[in-house]
Amino acid sequence: MSLCAAGPLPPAVGLVHPVLPHIAPTPSRPSPLRCLFDESGAAVTSRAATGKSLLPDGVRPRQTVEATVEGRSGPARMSRADPKGFAKVWADAIIGTSYVSMGPDELAAHLLGLTHQLVQAALATEFEPSVGRRIGVDMVGAHFTGTETLGATVALIVERLPDLLDQVPQGVDVAGRVARLAGNMAAGYANALRERSLDEQDAIYRAGLRARRQAEQALTASEARFRGVFHSSPVAIAISEPNGQIVQTNRSLDDTLGYSPGELLGRQLTELFAPDDRPIVEEHYRDLATGQKSRFRVRFPLRLADGEIAMIYLDAAVLLDDEQVPQCIVTMIDDITDLRLIEQRLQHQTLHDVQTGLPNRQYFVTNLEKVLGQREPSAVITLMHLDLDGFSAINDGLGHHVGERLLDVVARRLEWVVADQQAMVARLGADEYAILIEPGHIEPGEPILDVGAFAEIINTALAEPFYVDGIGVAVTATIGIVQRRVAGAKPEELMRAASATLRRIRGRGKRQWTLFDPEIDAANRAKLQLAAAMPGALETGELHVTFQPVVTLDAQKLVGIEAALSWQHPQLGLLSNEQCVQAAERTGVVHEVGQWLLRTAAAQAVSWRQRTGAGVPPVMINLTPSQAQDPDLVARVRAVLKETGLAPRELELRAPTAAIRTATGELTDEGGGQAEDNLHVLTELGVRAGLYDFGGGIRGLRCVADLPVCVLRIAQPLSHQLAGDPSRILAQATQALVHIIRDAGVDVVAPVDSAEQAAEWARIGANWAIGGLYGPPGPSQRIEPLLAGPVQRTPNDRN
Repeated sequence: MSLCAAGPLPPAVGLVHPVLPHIAPTPSRPSPLRCLFDESGAAVTSRAATGKSLLPDGVRPRQTVEATVEGRSGPARMSRADPKGFAKVWADAIIGTSYVSMGPDELAAHLLGLTHQLVQAALATEFEPSVGRRIGVDMVGAHFTGTETLGATVALIVERLPDLLDQVPQGVDVAGRVARLAGNMAAGYANALRERSLDEQDAIYRAGLRARRQAEQALTASEARFRGVFHSSPVAIAISEPNGQIVQTNRSLDDTLGYSPGELLGRQLTELFAPDDRPIVEEHYRDLATGQKSRFRVRFPLRLADGEIAMIYLDAAVLLDDEQVPQCIVTMIDDITDLRLIEQRLQHQTLHDVQTGLPNRQYFVTNLEKVLGQREPSAVITLMHLDLDGFSAINDGLGHHVGERLLDVVARRLEWVVADQQAMVARLGADEYAILIEPGHIEPGEPILDVGAFAEIINTALAEPFYVDGIGVAVTATIGIVQRRVAGAKPEELMRAASATLRRIRGRGKRQWTLFDPEIDAANRAKLQLAAAMPGALETGELHVTFQPVVTLDAQKLVGIEAALSWQHPQLGLLSNEQCVQAAERTGVVHEVGQWLLRTAAAQAVSWRQRTGAGVPPVMINLTPSQAQDPDLVARVRAVLKETGLAPRELELRAPTAAIRTATGELTDEGGGQAEDNLHVLTELGVRAGLYDFGGGIRGLRCVADLPVCVLRIAQPLSHQLAGDPSRILAQATQALVHIIRDAGVDVVAPVDSAEQAAEWARIGANWAIGGLYGPPGPSQRIEPLLAGPVQRTPNDRN
């Protein structure tokens, strides 16, 4: 049947499809295929019948088409049998109406194949209009589905396809066949597009069903997981209405609070808290219910079912619906009672001494600060710093277990002593304790605490023996005391003052006490500050070595050069050797400073020898107590001799007698034996050994008798005492001692600052002298002129 008799076109051609509205033609012009029919439905088979081109806008009639044909480019007419040109024009029409994923060449090749199918169908002996339907389906499959693609394609086929049919069989209605091919193509296109849309809709529908099913499954699984977590969670959980009524609890909450399952349902959660805490808890929950906060976490005591009080962390959060309206409140309760006990125990250990249970230094200072902040400025507080006498002897002699027991006993007895006072006893460490006595109510004119009597009470209590393994053990205490008004007092200053006072009193013996003295403390602090600055002075070059001649008293010949320290302090000016030594002895820098002095003096002696070309008298250095007792002294001296090239006989090292022997002539406990060993070994090396600070008595005589010394330097105080002794008793005793020492072959060096002193020491029997009479300590340049004259040789050494 011809296309003209086919009646109305299928919905896809020129009509709005109920399912696929996007393939309807634009309202501004009719569908190109409708132009094939007149108003009566008769077919119009030529352009002349309509008076206008059937091609859509943008596709020109064939008389003006520019095409590329078989390697020739430029303006040309498409020949009547030019399938490639037709495919090219078709490709241009599709590109102009659809988004095409193919490249231009690929698209043209694809359409060329469709063109051949159309030509073959139109010229076939047995006409198959279904070819057009397949081509329409192919176009949809290739995504040539723009809103104007179908119209442009139909118009092109109707108007241009007949030009490709050069050899038409006899009796074939070309126009009719072309029209039927175009119509079938449109029908196939529409059906394919509709089927694709239906498939897409079905896929969307199935995807929606699948998503819904998955969501339902996920919700079911989520609810199952929640139930599992809720009921098996070790965390106690309760779910309540926004008004606070409990609707669900898990087993952990029932077990934690001691209730049976379901017993709490319907009750208010806030009922479990103490009456004093309940308003605060209710306010927190009210803030959740009204949306003022989304959650809170607080710590409160909570009453358990058996009436016991537990410390808990209460963590609550509100759950909102899609409209942000509170639906329920989830409360988690964490019982931290055990943790709280551990915290309290750790806090106690942090602030208390483990051995005695007394407050430690940190707690004591904190309490002192609190007392100073709370008391009236005129109030007087008393701070005592105690050090147990002889504790190390008990600890080392009887064992540490006895020492630990003693520390406990002392703690309890000190607490007993202050039981009727507003006071705190603390252990500061080792065998040191502290007592802070706060002022009570003192009427005007009443005396403050009698610290002397109180110190006696303390020592009386401590002196009472206690027995361990049948051995009675007791101690006493040395006490430094600070009494001060609260006004202007600072905790750290009070603690420092008490400690400094204790250090000052320790040298006086056992069971001593003394009050803080501001003037003495100021002097001691100045010395400590000087000691602290000593390392920096060595580093920055503020320390210098001074030299002073040692001469014979009779002929005033040079027999030695004493090297000492001086310090050009930026604030205090020039400091003497004694001040430098005291500062160095207070710190560990004494060995570094002493080594520097030894090295510098030795190098200078070598320089003098090289300059004069002759021998020089020995360089004499007074060792500090720490140096004399240093186990590494010999090694240090060896290193300096090797480094500088100084001969051992050109060096004289003197040790202080007090570092070797006690006043009774016994070796000192602090290292007297080591000092003796050092002097013996140094003498074996060829170094001259000597003593200084000899003040008479058995100590010096024992040192001279037991040690291989060749020189003994008299202490400066003894020289001053001789000048103030009109009875001459001291002079006679000293003369006897000096003769004994000289008879032992030891040279005696006397400190001489005047001619009178020189004459006096000559009468006493000293043979060498040093002092201001012969030149003060100074730089090396002052010594060089003395080296020009003849040098007095020293007598034979005892070694």
